[in-house]
Amino acid sequence: MKRWLTHGFIGTYLAILMYGVVCHTINYKPHEHLGMYFIVWDMYCGWDAYETRRHLVAEGLSGNYYELSPAPWGNFIPFGSAARHDYDGQAQYSGRIATNVLKHTDHEPITRVFLIDESWPRKYNLPEHLWKQRYDEPQDKYSYNYLRAEYTPEGECAQLHYPWKTHLTSRALMANPRLMEEVARTQPFMATSSRPTGQSMVTPVSYLQPSPDPIRTANR
Repeated sequence: MKRWLTHGFIGTYLAILMYGVVCHTINYKPHEHLGMYFIVWDMYCGWDAYETRRHLVAEGLSGNYYELSPAPWGNFIPFGSAARHDYDGQAQYSGRIATNVLKHTDHEPITRVFLIDESWPRKYNLPEHLWKQRYDEPQDKYSYNYLRAEYTPEGECAQLHYPWKTHLTSRALMANPRLMEEVARTQPFMATSSRPTGQSMVTPVSYLQPSPDPIRTANR
């Protein structure tokens, strides 16, 4: 009886894992519920090589700049060392956060609000004793300050740039002559249905292009 239970447990376990691999391969409801996280194969689980902190800065009518994060009443840190506004990776809610701070503070008229992403390689997060065991170079942290978005004083998004990693990918692509030549020779398209006849037609696709250089500063 014990052997049958053991074989049944192993068989069930392998079947569930195989189901997860198949769901991941054909993209069949990989995020249907929390349990899928434990059976869908994902090697890196969203791990990022860069640590990112976000800064909200308001520009006044006089040209002065005001830091909106952290707010005068302090930050809410739900987990780890990152504040709540640092979790807005898509820059969807930062305008509302800035508007809330401006609403509850005294200041001159504000013309616009900037969202700046400060990114640095995660290796600089190592404690000093571990850094010395791994690297011979000094632990001189280098941060990249990247203009992520621009908002109106009312919190509406006026300009949105690619995330930092996407920007690096675009720069690497543009620095490769062979890939750029292939891009120039091809035309992206998608098939859609035309309303008059209901037949398929080919429509060009417009892809967002990165700004020339949204990097403002690089600070040590």
